[in-house]
Amino acid sequence: MIRKFLFSLICILAGLSYTAQAQKSEHIKPQWLTKKLPESKSGTYFFLNAEGMGASLEAARQMALVNLSTRLEHERGLVVSSTVSSGSTQHRSAQGDSYTSHRDFSMTATEKGKTISINCRVIDEYWECKGGTYTCHVLYTIANQNMTDTGSYDDRISLTTSYGAHGLVRSIIPGWGQIYKGSTTKGACILAGEAVCVAGIIVCENQRASYHKKMLEQPKFAQTYNTKSDNWENGRNICIGAAAALYVYNLIDAVAAKGAKRVVVKKSRPQFALYPIADMEHTGVALSMKF
Repeated sequence: MIRKFLFSLICILAGLSYTAQAQKSEHIKPQWLTKKLPESKSGTYFFLNAEGMGASLEAARQMALVNLSTRLEHERGLVVSSTVSSGSTQHRSAQGDSYTSHRDFSMTATEKGKTISINCRVIDEYWECKGGTYTCHVLYTIANQNMTDTGSYDDRISLTTSYGAHGLVRSIIPGWGQIYKGSTTKGACILAGEAVCVAGIIVCENQRASYHKKMLEQPKFAQTYNTKSDNWENGRNICIGAAAALYVYNLIDAVAAKGAKRVVVKKSRPQFALYPIADMEHTGVALSMKF
């Protein structure tokens, strides 16, 4: 019975993963969508997410951009006249389990009669398709409008699906590490599987002890009761083995499996640069340091 349960559990998880990948950009929603937005370390920008819907993915992205400008108009008191500049750039790089992916653009807006340019950046996106309609959620960084020439360039922003030891520590309780990493269904299945195995151990042990007692009290039927006691003991041992195997899988999965994508924000390291300078009276070398 326990083996059938574990086999069914694996099939269900595989089926869920396949279905999710066929209809979504990722099988787990990113943390910036399910939890609170990341926070700026430098204070020169802020994170904002916007949602758009359309008949195609590109149409949904464009509607997310429109909704972004609408939110800025309502929440920041701006009047956006132009959404995307012609000088947008794209960048993607990877380092180990972490990577950066962004697209830069600028918005031209009017604030109290003054025209300003706001630096923006697309950090990440998540989309779903249901019934031929795309829903796209986009995470942006918006430069602080009170500061000029600022943006998310002031921090190191990366995306990762790795959680390191955080998932392992929480998996002391079976399934909690998976739930913490965003795999709620998998975590719930692991927890339920462990509960079934523990219940099986208790039931089998009680039955084994009961037949063992009857074997001692009724020697006439000792052989029959001994056989039944051995059968329940085998069932108990199978449940113990299944519980141990599932627990080990729980620990390994909590470390090795990828979790929901999360945004990591770190302060940029100081940058030093030497460059020559010369004028009518002086010649030398200048030291530039950027924090």
